[in-house]
Amino acid sequence: MHKVARVVRQGVPFLLCCALTQCHVAGSTGPSGPAVALSFSVEPSSTADYKKISPSVRVVAQDDKGNTATSFNGTITVALTPGTGTSGATLGGALQVTAVGGIASFSTLTIDKDGTGYTLTATASGLTTATSSAFSITAGSATKLVYTVQPSQTASLDTITPAVQVTALDSGNNVATGFIGNVSVVITGGTGAVGAKLNGFHSVGAVAGVATFSSLSIDKAGTGYTLTATASGVTGVVSNPFDITAGSATHLAFTVEPSSATAGTSITPAVQVSALDSAGNPDGTFTGAVTVAIAAGTGRPGATLSGTKTIAAIGGVATFSDLSIDSAGTGYRLTATATGPTGATSTSFTITAGAATQLAFVVEPSTQPSGHTITPNVRVAAQDALGNTDPTFAGNVTVAIGTNPAGGTLSGTLTVAAFGGLATFSTLSIDKAGTGYTLTAAASGLTKATSTPFDITGGTAAQLMFSVQPHNTTAGGTIAPAVQVTALDASGNLASSFVGNVTVAITAGTGTAGASLNGTRTIAAVAGVASFSTLSINTAGTGYTLTATSSGLTPAISASFN
Repeated sequence: MHKVARVVRQGVPFLLCCALTQCHVAGSTGPSGPAVALSFSVEPSSTADYKKISPSVRVVAQDDKGNTATSFNGTITVALTPGTGTSGATLGGALQVTAVGGIASFSTLTIDKDGTGYTLTATASGLTTATSSAFSITAGSATKLVYTVQPSQTASLDTITPAVQVTALDSGNNVATGFIGNVSVVITGGTGAVGAKLNGFHSVGAVAGVATFSSLSIDKAGTGYTLTATASGVTGVVSNPFDITAGSATHLAFTVEPSSATAGTSITPAVQVSALDSAGNPDGTFTGAVTVAIAAGTGRPGATLSGTKTIAAIGGVATFSDLSIDSAGTGYRLTATATGPTGATSTSFTITAGAATQLAFVVEPSTQPSGHTITPNVRVAAQDALGNTDPTFAGNVTVAIGTNPAGGTLSGTLTVAAFGGLATFSTLSIDKAGTGYTLTAAASGLTKATSTPFDITGGTAAQLMFSVQPHNTTAGGTIAPAVQVTALDASGNLASSFVGNVTVAITAGTGTAGASLNGTRTIAAVAGVASFSTLSINTAGTGYTLTATSSGLTPAISASFN
C-alpha cells in the first residue's frame, strides 16, 4: 500500500509518497534534476495600468521532466515581449527576483499603457525562456485633462473649428475611457479682450473619456486667448494661446466721440469712426471711405462743418483731425456714413464762441413815432470773428445816432453793461421825424457796429398849424393857393396818422364886421393835412386871420391877410 499526502510547499501543492518503492511525480519534493527551463506557474492577469498585476506573477525553474528544480536559486528576469501590447508601454516594479526553491514571485509588476495582447517573457542564465499567455491592460481612473484638439484662431462669433476636444487621462496618460463626467471650459482671465464672452455649450459630458465642444465661439476680437478646462476630481488644463479676429464690418461707430470746442477751432482729440463687425469688433480689413456731417436738426441752424470730412479708413478706423464748426451752439451731433456698413450718430457736444472782437446789432432799431420808445428793444451783441455771441463779455456798450437826416436827438439810457455778451437798450427814442436814421454801437477794444436804416415818423396829433397860410385876395375870390392846416405831434412832427376833421373860421375882430367866410370850411385830414381849396371872403378888409380847430387838438391861428 502507498500512503499519499498532499503538502503545500512554497505555495505549490505536491504529492508525498510513502512506500517501499519511491514515487516520482512532477512538482514533488522527490529528487529533481537540474533546472533547464522556465515556466509561468501563475500567469499575468488583466488589470488597470499602474496597478499591480494581481495575483503575483510566478515563474518556476524546471528540470527536463517538468519538475520544479528546487535547487535553483538563480536570478529570473521578466520583460514585456517586444511587439505586443501598446507601443511605448513600460513594465514597472521589481523585474529581477532571486528564485527560492526554484520559484520566483513577482509581486510589484505594473504596466503604464493600456492595450491588449500583452505577454511577458521570463529569462534566466542558461535556462530556456518562458513566454506568458496574453493579457490586457485597461486604462485607470481619470486623473487629469488634456486638450486633444486645441482651440484655433477664428473670427468673432464664428464657431471654433475644428471642434475643441478635451480628454480625461489616467496616471499613465491613457484615455480614461470610463470617465463620463462633465467637462467645462472658460476663457482664462486676463487673456484676449476684456469682457469677452464665450458662447455655445461650454459644459459637456464626456463620452468614453472625451468631451467635444462643437459650438464654442467668442464675441470679442483679441490675441492670446486661452481656455481652461475643468472637471470634478481631476486636474484641469489650460489650452494653447489662440486669437479671435474681427468679422466683416456691418456698422460704423464713433470710437472717439466729438468733444466740445470753440467755434472755428479744430475738435480735439481727433474724431474717430470705426467699422465694426456684428459683435462690435473693429474690422481691420475695412478701408472704405467714411464721411461725417452735422446731423440735421442739431446745433445752430446754418452751422458749417469745415475740415476734411471724407477719410479712407486705415485698419478699419477713419480719423478726422481737422474738423471744426463755425457757429456756437449746444446739442450738436455728427453722422458718419460709408458704403456697406450701417451709419452712426455721435453723442451730443457743444460749440462755444471765441473771445469778442466786434459788435453787431442783433435786434435792429425799427421805425417808430417821434418821441416814442423804439420797440422791440434794440439789442447789441459782442461777437467773435465768426459772428458768435461771446457770453463772457460784460463790458459797457454805448449807442448814438449815426446818420441823422432830421437833426433828431437820441434819448434814453445810451450806455448799458452787457450781460451774457448782450447789451439791451429798452428806453431809446428820437424826437424828430426823419427817413434813414442809423445807430452806432461802440465798446472798448471792439469794432464798432452800425445799424440798418430806420425811420422816425410823427407821433399822435396834439396841435394844429397852418402849413399854407391864407394869402391876400379879392373879396369874393377863392383864396389861393389853397389854405392847408397840418396836425402836428407834441414834438412838432407831422402826425401823418391823423384823419380827423379840421374846421376853419374868421377870427373875431379881424377884417370888416359882418364879413362871411364862404366855401367848404370843414375838411377831413388826409395823412395829417387838411386842404381848403374853396375858401373866400365876401367883404374887403385888412388884418383878417383864420382859426383852425379840431376836437382834442390845440387850435392854430393863421398869419394876417387882406
